[in-house]
Amino acid sequence: MRPDAPRFRQQPPAPPQHPTHRPAPEGDASARDRAATSFQGPTDQASARYARPAEPRHVQDSEWGSAIRDEAAVTRHDIPLPSFPPQDRQDGRDERPVPALDPNVQWTARYVDRDDRTADHSPAYDEPEKKRRRGLIAMVLVLVLIAGLVGGQLLRPVPDPTLELALPTSSHTFPGAAPVLPWSGQGQSAVAVEGLGTMGSEGSATPIPTASVAKVMTAYVILREHPLRSGEQGPEFTVSPQGIAELPMRRRRGDSLLGIKPNQRFTQRNALEALMIISANDLALELARWDSGGNVRAFVDKMNAAARELGMADTTYTDPSGYDATTVSTAADQVKLLTAAMKIPAFAEIVGKRVYVPSDGGPTRQGGNFLLGRHGVIGGKTGYTDRAGGNFVFVARKGVAGVPTTIVGAVMGQRAPNAVAAVSASERLVVAAENALVSTTLAPAGKPVARVNDGLGDTTPLVSARPVNVVGWPGLTVQVKTAGEVPRTAAADEQVGAVDVGAARIPLRTAGPVEEPDLIQRLLRLG
Repeated sequence: MRPDAPRFRQQPPAPPQHPTHRPAPEGDASARDRAATSFQGPTDQASARYARPAEPRHVQDSEWGSAIRDEAAVTRHDIPLPSFPPQDRQDGRDERPVPALDPNVQWTARYVDRDDRTADHSPAYDEPEKKRRRGLIAMVLVLVLIAGLVGGQLLRPVPDPTLELALPTSSHTFPGAAPVLPWSGQGQSAVAVEGLGTMGSEGSATPIPTASVAKVMTAYVILREHPLRSGEQGPEFTVSPQGIAELPMRRRRGDSLLGIKPNQRFTQRNALEALMIISANDLALELARWDSGGNVRAFVDKMNAAARELGMADTTYTDPSGYDATTVSTAADQVKLLTAAMKIPAFAEIVGKRVYVPSDGGPTRQGGNFLLGRHGVIGGKTGYTDRAGGNFVFVARKGVAGVPTTIVGAVMGQRAPNAVAAVSASERLVVAAENALVSTTLAPAGKPVARVNDGLGDTTPLVSARPVNVVGWPGLTVQVKTAGEVPRTAAADEQVGAVDVGAARIPLRTAGPVEEPDLIQRLLRLG
């Protein structure tokens, strides 16, 4: 430092050197001025806003001999650029050290990195642009979310429509005490009403011989294996030599027989009529052989398999005619079987006949069911052996308040020389059961009974063209429920589903059109 130089508190460090700056030769004032002008730093409005006036400083020459300038105020335009001695590098480039900056000195010149010369760091520009970009991203995310929700709702399957009961209650209990039926006092008996359940029973549930009542199962298996349309005769078959050979033995032991002849031919229906009307044991064996290719044991196995399917847990068959005392069952099981067999139209037609008419033109023969046509009896089967006693199963039908009601019963083990005692006991039961039936109206004609629910909130009422009457007997509780399939669309006054009221099934009709859910319903559904 020269003696005449003024003393200063601090010498400001040299500003950072721009990468492209080269020091002017010492003593070259014009070059130094140009260099100082080239490093004035940013002069844009944003940078000027953040600059603060520098304190008055006296700048002293560096150690390399720069001139000392004493000014009252130093600005970014007045600060000289320091010069640095060149340094050699082995790679051929000059590398001059950047002086350390004093943190207490405010420099208004902005240093621009070589790789960031064109970047705009203006806060006035960056913040609005960032906000705009964030807004656009948020808007895109919202649109994607909405599109996903809409697509998901439209792609979800529409729920299947369902039937719902619209009545105030789903059951009805008839007031009063249960009826007492006139039981015979021997053997075992049971009476039931189809669709309602058992009205009553007597005796134990111990299996006892069935006698010819077993032929109900024989006919049931034949018609299930070889269905017949109403009035159809069906295929023909010829009696077997085994059947002809067994005739003398069967006559000696007192079987109920038609009396088959060698090479005699029967249609399926005519053979079943002989089986069920006159209880022909010889035709029971011939039908079993025809069905199973001559293997009677295989046919008996089918009988037992059918019994298991029907829930006849206390029934065992050992022959197709019921003559064997080892073929046993209960009155309750026989009610189950007869209820199922009566659903076969050909079976109901056959057991509803009073006489048998041979196909070969022989004399007609009277059947043993003398209750046919009386008290609404529409079918039945008698049976008797010394071991079994008198047995009888029956079906009766009666209309109660416009509701067809089917009564099914069985009377077994009656100690008598024939089946007449069982038939007579059954007649008393039929009359008493019919007299015990009562009815009540749950809904008048035209009133909504049920509704179609589309699963998304819309319903269509269903009405009945006739009163909804329920049938039963005192002390009985009857369930009311809907039945049938529901279409997705239906016109007004179209039949849709039904309501089961105990023994009755009442068809229902739409009070208005049934339509599929619209677009708005599909979009707004929550479930």
